[in-house]
Amino acid sequence: MKKLALLCCFLLACACAKQPSTADLGPEAQARLENRWQKFTGASDAAPLAPYRLQMSLRFGTEGDTRRVTALFWGNGGRQLRLDVMAGVGAVVAKILEDGQHFLVYSPGENKAYFYQGAVKPLLKVGVPVPFDLEHLADLLNGRYAAVFGAEHTTAALLPDDLARYELSGKPGGSVNLNAEGLPVAWREAPQGGKGWSMEIAYDDAVPPLPRRLTLTHSNGKRAILLVKEREKPAKAFTEEQMRLTLPEGVPLLPLSQYKAQ
Repeated sequence: MKKLALLCCFLLACACAKQPSTADLGPEAQARLENRWQKFTGASDAAPLAPYRLQMSLRFGTEGDTRRVTALFWGNGGRQLRLDVMAGVGAVVAKILEDGQHFLVYSPGENKAYFYQGAVKPLLKVGVPVPFDLEHLADLLNGRYAAVFGAEHTTAALLPDDLARYELSGKPGGSVNLNAEGLPVAWREAPQGGKGWSMEIAYDDAVPPLPRRLTLTHSNGKRAILLVKEREKPAKAFTEEQMRLTLPEGVPLLPLSQYKAQ
C-alpha cells in the first residue's frame, strides 16, 4: 500500500511539473521551432487585404441534434463585414453586419433587428458555436493567422508527424499546432474550469493553401463544422451600399440578448 501511495505521488508530481521551455531544447530543435514560427507569421503578413466573397455551409449542434445552414460572407479586407445566413432553399434567416465592435442582426422572419456593442464573441450569442467574432473568422479564412492567434508565443515543443505546438501569449491564448509549412492545423483554447474549445483546420489545394474546413468542438458537447464551398475574388471592392445592412422602416431594434435562433 505504501509503495502504491508513493507511486501515485510520483505520477502526480510528474503531471504537475513545469513543462520544458524552448530554452531547454537543443540548438537544432530551437532553430526548427523558430523557423516554423517565422513561416507562420510570414504567411500571415503576406496575406492580402482584398475583396472576397465566400460561400459556406455550417453544420452545428450536439450529437444527434444538429442543423445545417448555408451562408454568404463578404468584405473588402477591413473590419466592415457582411454575413447572410440561409436555411432551406435560399430562405434568409439572418442578415449580419459587423463593423469593429458593432454587431447588428436582422431577422426577416421576425422582422426584428438586434444590436450589440462589445468585445464578447457575438456569434455564440446568436446560437452559432464559433468562438470568434466575424473579423477573426475572416482573418482565419483568408490566411491572416497571426491576427487570430497572435504573433507571440511562450514555449514550444516538437510533436510527432512533423508538427510543432506553441503556447500562445495574449488573446485568444491556448495553444496552436503548426505543420511543416507553418500553417495552423489545430488550436486548443486555454481551459476555463476544465472546459474549452478546440479546432482542427483542413486546407484546400490553392497556392498558397487556405482553410477549407474548420471543425470546432467544445467540451460541453457542442460541435460545428464550417466548410468553405466556393471562394470568389471580385475585381472591384464592394460598394458602401453592398456592405450596408439597411433595415426596413419601423423595424424594432432590440438588445442581442433577446435574440433567439430560428
